[in-house]
Amino acid sequence: MKTKDYMVLTLNLHVFGRRLRERYRKWIKVKDLANDLGISSRSAGKLLASLEKLGYVSRRANNVYEVISYKKC
Repeated sequence: MKTKDYMVLTLNLHVFGRRLRERYRKWIKVKDLANDLGISSRSAGKLLASLEKLGYVSRRANNVYEVISYKKC
């Protein structure tokens, strides 16, 4: 029986979303995030889709997201 080596990672999406706002330009591609994090493009796409639901990014084109900057009151 073959076994696969893998790691399960838990990520706080709110912390990651805030860091994304601080570090990235206005636009981010799924492929670029995947390369930066060392994960698959599919996983990066799922991550960005989750961040979109939380309001940190907005999908603008196929595989391109806009990082939504927060407004200081």
